[in-house]
Amino acid sequence: MHQRFDLLLFGILLAVMATASPAEGAEPARVLLAAQTASDGTVRVTATVVDGRGTPVTETPITFKARTTFGWLTLVETSTDVAGRAEMTLPPALRPEEVTAEAGGEGTVRATILIGRRATSEPRIRPGRALLSRSSPQPGFISPYPVPMQVALFGLVLGGIWTTYAYVAWLLLRIRTGR
Repeated sequence: MHQRFDLLLFGILLAVMATASPAEGAEPARVLLAAQTASDGTVRVTATVVDGRGTPVTETPITFKARTTFGWLTLVETSTDVAGRAEMTLPPALRPEEVTAEAGGEGTVRATILIGRRATSEPRIRPGRALLSRSSPQPGFISPYPVPMQVALFGLVLGGIWTTYAYVAWLLLRIRTGR
């Protein structure tokens, strides 16, 4: 009877250890992401990889990526620690809107977290028709320059083009006559 009791306790102890300790070599089923912003502007992203039972998975390769205008940029390739976690720190200069963590090999498990949007400036708006109608006689042609200035600029551009043509023609005529 004493031997059965010891075997029963040993079995219970093994069951508790199997559920309490991180699973090594188990298949990752989920990636949990968390982001924390520090006072200096850095952002620490933590990924926790767990299996189907919710047990942390150790030594799982994990890749952190950031979404850019041109696609996904790989930031860090690492593996999970004993607690099934992997961390990376984003400096204040690099603040992507989205960060994703991919864990595992063949059956990649992935999670994405939104870090935050960048502050954008207000778009610059041209003056409207009401303001520019005083300086342009044509309603379809809006220019911030007054009409005499528009005519002078147009005349300078056309005058420069025709002066260049005249100079080239004069040079060709000199070459032809041999002078």
